[in-house]
Amino acid sequence: MMLMVHCGPTGFGRRKPTYFRDESRTSPITGVDLLCQRTKGKVGLLRLVDLKWWFMKKDVLKITAKTEDRWKLHLDRRGEELCRVELVRERLRIGRALITTGGVAGLHTPHDRRREGHARRLMEASHRFLREQGCSIALMNAIPGFYHRFGYDVVFPVYRLFVETDNLLQTRRQHGVRRALVDEQPALVRLYNQCNRYRTGTLVRPADWRFDRLVNYGRPPGTLLLAEDQRGRVTGYALCRPRGDRYLVQELNGRSHVAFESLANAIGTRARRAGFERVHFRMPLDHPFGNFCSRLGCAWEIQYHVNAEDMGRVLDVPRFLLELRSEWGFRLRNAMKTANVRLWFVTDTGEAGLQVERGRIRRSKRRHPDAHEVTIPQAALLQLVLGYRTVDDVAGSPNVRMPVSVKPVMDVLFPQTPATMPMIAI
Repeated sequence: MMLMVHCGPTGFGRRKPTYFRDESRTSPITGVDLLCQRTKGKVGLLRLVDLKWWFMKKDVLKITAKTEDRWKLHLDRRGEELCRVELVRERLRIGRALITTGGVAGLHTPHDRRREGHARRLMEASHRFLREQGCSIALMNAIPGFYHRFGYDVVFPVYRLFVETDNLLQTRRQHGVRRALVDEQPALVRLYNQCNRYRTGTLVRPADWRFDRLVNYGRPPGTLLLAEDQRGRVTGYALCRPRGDRYLVQELNGRSHVAFESLANAIGTRARRAGFERVHFRMPLDHPFGNFCSRLGCAWEIQYHVNAEDMGRVLDVPRFLLELRSEWGFRLRNAMKTANVRLWFVTDTGEAGLQVERGRIRRSKRRHPDAHEVTIPQAALLQLVLGYRTVDDVAGSPNVRMPVSVKPVMDVLFPQTPATMPMIAI
């Protein structure tokens, strides 16, 4: 399925048409709600066409729906591709809150069409499209020095755990470890969701999700290992692959200490067989497997990038704060905070308010005269929510204004968290 947006005689970037959802018009093919275009008071339905090229005299934005949650956007001129990008919609955990998140990847402009503003126009269109699909934030793994111009900033550090292969082989394999079969992947999806139920920075994987998306994401293809006990019950899994001079474990989860020990032995065996003296694990600092490896001897590496790697931005501030209410309420009750305070967040992309009353969070649609104004860039707000920066650090920034009286409540709402970027395979 493909949607087309006619960009008008002055170009897509100048007219900047806005979009809104028309609930009465839904694609009979995929069930995806169609979008409408509003320009200078005129409303027109985006054209639904077959998957073929349309040669037109003006720039056209083409939206191809791969699935209900995956899209490919093209900016074309007379059949010539000016720029393209791929999008995906996921649900990201922030504690107990589920945030509708847009993943952005594969932005590409042909060499002879660069420095003409096509990437900016397509990114602006992508952000509008993701907002229409209900996304509150956007995440990407970015190249250095480019995406900050679109409002992105680093929101996750990069954690690396290194364990010598010989140390992994000191463990005992008490559970059987083998390659996972295709029909066993639903059990691994359930295990992933159980182990990461409240872990910030992880995704909610639906029952029909398949690990093939990660196994085949990159070269060489990865190996999905499964650990099972004597009764045949799944106790853990690991996704690993050789990469460069390291043996990389991209994802690992387990139900028990015995599962971790069995997986560690199996990973060490495969790494030794492939000729690697060291194994690199990708996981957050507080992962239980990291605690398990402390007795084996290990080394942690934490890297904070500048304008590169794991970046994100807020797309819809009111919706974002609304989705966070459940987690914020839990944090206030857990800290036994009963203060009553009204907060009004002013960002560079929108404003929204919260009312904290007896450990409960309510959204304020209008600014109350007694509300404390917190002026903060949207990217810094996302860094606070994801635990990348502390309240004191953000409050000291020159472009942030935060009343001292609200800092105790802000410290409870925004604790520092060792989260890591989720693996979003588009």
